[in-house]
Amino acid sequence: MSDGAAITRQEVEYAYRLLLGRPPENERAYEYGLGAGDLETLRRWIMASPEFLLRLRDDASGAMARWVAEQQQARAAIEQQAEGPPRIVFLHIMKTAGNSLRRRLEALVPPGTVRPEQLGRPAQFPVEHFAPYRLIAGHFSAVDAAHVPGPKRVFTVLREPRERLISLYAYWSRHREEVIAERGLGQQAIARRSTLLGFLRSKAPELNGTLHNAMTTVLAGDFVYAGGGRYAHRHFPDQPKLSRAELVQRALTNLLSFDYVAFVDRLEEDRPRLMQALGLPDPGPLPRENTRELVDAMLEPAREVEVTPEAERELARLTELDRIVYRLARQHYG
Repeated sequence: MSDGAAITRQEVEYAYRLLLGRPPENERAYEYGLGAGDLETLRRWIMASPEFLLRLRDDASGAMARWVAEQQQARAAIEQQAEGPPRIVFLHIMKTAGNSLRRRLEALVPPGTVRPEQLGRPAQFPVEHFAPYRLIAGHFSAVDAAHVPGPKRVFTVLREPRERLISLYAYWSRHREEVIAERGLGQQAIARRSTLLGFLRSKAPELNGTLHNAMTTVLAGDFVYAGGGRYAHRHFPDQPKLSRAELVQRALTNLLSFDYVAFVDRLEEDRPRLMQALGLPDPGPLPRENTRELVDAMLEPAREVEVTPEAERELARLTELDRIVYRLARQHYG
């Protein structure tokens, strides 16, 4: 089943049996599957269907156990046959100055080996999907980074949490109204019509995974704030919720397994060591990509963000765990 190849009837049946536990019910279902064009698209279609979500809810533990067992077998086979340099996995946390770093990495790996981020989260794909790719980078979680088969080098970049959250608000609030309307950008719409304080106090569900200790939840895996100081699994809400201490512990465990952790305020200092850890040459300073100075069809000119005492208190509340993780990461990585 080659990546991107035209799908066959046999592969349509394979996808149905794997994800739904049954073959296509009739010829129309086969035509629907063939209409996906390729196997990865059909998998995404099925996994977004009410039937799959209901099956996952009713048999979550069994479905996950079967999926994990199959993926472990495929992973072992791929890693045994692996040749050449390791894959590079960049967990790009939003507003951590990662775009210039991504451009550099894309220029250093062979043409055609950069996984397109628009394909979706890595964890949604079988391990054989990654065979052609040398660089896997994007706004995903530690779960996705762990799912990519080895040999691999995993890294991320961290930013002072208060500064990162203000930067995120400032960036989103600059999106033009027509762009927000055309693309249906709910988070940006909230930021545009809100002060920083209003944004930080928003109860909108679109912001639930953005405001509450977002760096920690991304590093811990697929978790979102569930209220009362507890964090729920994004896809399996029936699983026991994590306490704040448990979330931090999981985030730090994952972070310490990475091959390198860099920091925004010293990215140029980290750059040579990072490139060495990734097994890449270091051509020199990174190109500067400052979105604050960028004005284009998507972004309006930057405005000064008023950080009131009330906003400072909200920033402290919303980044409490992020600041713990960030401080411990700085101590560990020097």
